[in-house]
Amino acid sequence: MTTPQLESDPAADAPPPGAAPVRRPRLRGLPSLLLLALVALIAVGTTVADLSVPKPLGADAPAGQFSATRAHRHVERIATEPRPVGSAAHDRVRDYLLAELRKAGLSLEVLPAVGVETTRSAAVTGRMQNIRATIPGTDPTGRVLLVAHYDSVELGPGATDDGHGVAAILETVRALRSGPAPRNDVTVLLTDGEEPGMVGAQAYATSSELGDPDRTVVLNLESRGTSGRVVMFETGAHNSALVPALSGHVPVTTSLAYEVYRLLPNYTDFTAFREAGLTGMNFANVAGSANYDTAQDNLANSSRASLQDLGSTTLAATRELGAADIAAVAEGSDATYFSLGGLLVRYPGALVLPLAALATAGFAAAVWWAVRRSAVSGRRVGVAAATVPLPLLGAAGVGWAAWQLLLLVRPDYAGFVNGDPYRPGVTAAGFAVLAVAVVWIWAALLRRGCGALEVSAAVTGWLTALAVVTALLTPGASYLFVWPALFGAAGLAVAARLPAHSPLREAAGPCAGLPGALLLVPVAVLLFPTLGLATAAGPLLVVALFAATLPLPFTGARPRMRILALRSGLALATGLAVIAAGVARDGVDSRHPSQVSLVYALDGDTHRARWASTGLGSHAWLDPYVDGGEARLEDAFPPMRWPGIWRTGAADRRTAPSPTLKVVSSRRQGDARVVRLHVAAESGSPEQLMLFVDTRNTTVVSGGAEGRRLPGGDTRESLNGRWTWGYTYVAPPAGGFDLTLTVRGKGPLRVRAVAQTTGFPQGALRTPPPPTLTWSALDSGFTLVTRAFTV
Repeated sequence: MTTPQLESDPAADAPPPGAAPVRRPRLRGLPSLLLLALVALIAVGTTVADLSVPKPLGADAPAGQFSATRAHRHVERIATEPRPVGSAAHDRVRDYLLAELRKAGLSLEVLPAVGVETTRSAAVTGRMQNIRATIPGTDPTGRVLLVAHYDSVELGPGATDDGHGVAAILETVRALRSGPAPRNDVTVLLTDGEEPGMVGAQAYATSSELGDPDRTVVLNLESRGTSGRVVMFETGAHNSALVPALSGHVPVTTSLAYEVYRLLPNYTDFTAFREAGLTGMNFANVAGSANYDTAQDNLANSSRASLQDLGSTTLAATRELGAADIAAVAEGSDATYFSLGGLLVRYPGALVLPLAALATAGFAAAVWWAVRRSAVSGRRVGVAAATVPLPLLGAAGVGWAAWQLLLLVRPDYAGFVNGDPYRPGVTAAGFAVLAVAVVWIWAALLRRGCGALEVSAAVTGWLTALAVVTALLTPGASYLFVWPALFGAAGLAVAARLPAHSPLREAAGPCAGLPGALLLVPVAVLLFPTLGLATAAGPLLVVALFAATLPLPFTGARPRMRILALRSGLALATGLAVIAAGVARDGVDSRHPSQVSLVYALDGDTHRARWASTGLGSHAWLDPYVDGGEARLEDAFPPMRWPGIWRTGAADRRTAPSPTLKVVSSRRQGDARVVRLHVAAESGSPEQLMLFVDTRNTTVVSGGAEGRRLPGGDTRESLNGRWTWGYTYVAPPAGGFDLTLTVRGKGPLRVRAVAQTTGFPQGALRTPPPPTLTWSALDSGFTLVTRAFTV
């Protein structure tokens, strides 16, 4: 698609007949250059102020302050090894936490419960042990519930996920106990079983222990990376009464974050509490996501600066809410909020639509005034506005293409399931340079037929439209567009008032860039680690929109095509050079190993063993294990649905924990059949036992385990349409468990039982993995054994 070529109107800039020629100032572009420099200074200063982590305080910090040094001592005790539910390390950490809370003088409880998570895929059950302790308030109006989970994934020690969260709460409790008691109760809840599906939080949120939802505010501490600033990325209802509590130590936050988070397939313990009717705030750091849920989330990669930021934010918010009237929180409304250079900006959500209406009226008035003053042509503004999506889509397309190119050069990048390598900063900057280059090329082509004010008016029109659309659909995001739109309209009106030959005219038009530097740039920088380079199209859309608001003094009017082509090539080459520098910097070593997927899969009926890999990531060590071609594995191994096609290779058959199934009873109930099964394991103790029903000729009406009802119907996706009902028991008892199924259908009930165990059978690997390789966070480092049964 090409940009329309417009004929400029020489008469618009020509002096009246008989008038003396207007002398053009030699430094006509200087105001635009100065404005550009100011915008760059604002963007850099705001971003640095927002994203700079605080210096960790030492062990000698005052007792009332949060000290990362003191808190990290807990991390060092918690994160020595993986601690999944049911492991000896898990129980050791539980006992350590109980001892520390007793040492702080708190009365505490271990709350054993059976948790069931049924809302996101196959139902998950487990016996959990949540830990609760309370600092009593002096005159409580409610309670502040501090939440973090103390289990980890099977593959990694979870130094930040969620060792940082647990340690931050322990140090916060110590700091609170060093001073006067808070007005409100402060309750610590260290949940169990978050990693397999927030099972512990679900158990608590659906129990009588929950208390009054209207008098409880949750502060949930999480992690999606190992470094960087803490982000408050999600709130519950009535956030206008919650967000002010962040003023004591302002994290990175934006009401846009929740709008984005709702679109992602993520959940935390906070999800369970929010669905139970509680409100609160959810915190996490997102940088260093390449280490997330892997063995790299260890003490060596645990950032004390990030821990200091998380703890200082938690302590300040707890003190504010601990002194507040929590009963009044329910009277709050939704707010627009964002951090700005270390400050917290907020205003009522009720202003979102009026501000969007004001921006619309202001833009219409500014265009009318500019046309009336002959500063712009309405037709050319309209045509320019029609082309604005081109550079935005072009920037997003360049981001996608650049990532595909990176995968050709560095196929190991595909192993990072969160889309970011270990050191993505320079590479992300190169992506941004490419996006700006695309915008510059668009603006230069457009200037062959349009004036600078007409280009600025077109961009302001799009900002206004986005402000209105987001105000209606995603109110928390509207502020990103409404303030640049208002400034853009004001700048257009001022520019139209200035004489045509004024050097300030072209500098006044793109005033939208000033709030854009304050608002759009920090959001783009935040989105890069949140979404990763693999989905850089998202942040690059924001980068391109910001770049389109800037004064572009180098485009000129009707630039020669040869010069334009040369400049365009140089701009794109600069972006590619920056990307190349980033990739060269991000080498593979023992601190930054390649991440690959590898699973040992044994069919207990055919006794066939094989290696399987998703094919994401690469390493020479892996290739000999999966050199047997590609195959679909879901029929024999229902959990291995995604990615559909697996790289496979032959494996030696070894002994591993294997599932067993016994029919306890079977009876008719109307037109249905009620079957009670006993699922267990032999040859060892697996971390998970699963059961999947062949639903091609059978419908699961309902299920039940551990006294809890399980939903029927299709509870999970299945590429082959066969295993659409599933169930997982996490850390099953040594003797197994009973599962009751109520089913309808013709013919027998066909099921697959699966045992999953961390690690591979002894002797299965021919050579141990080298230090430059680690398991990916997805479908890696475990053994699956399946068996088919007909009931």
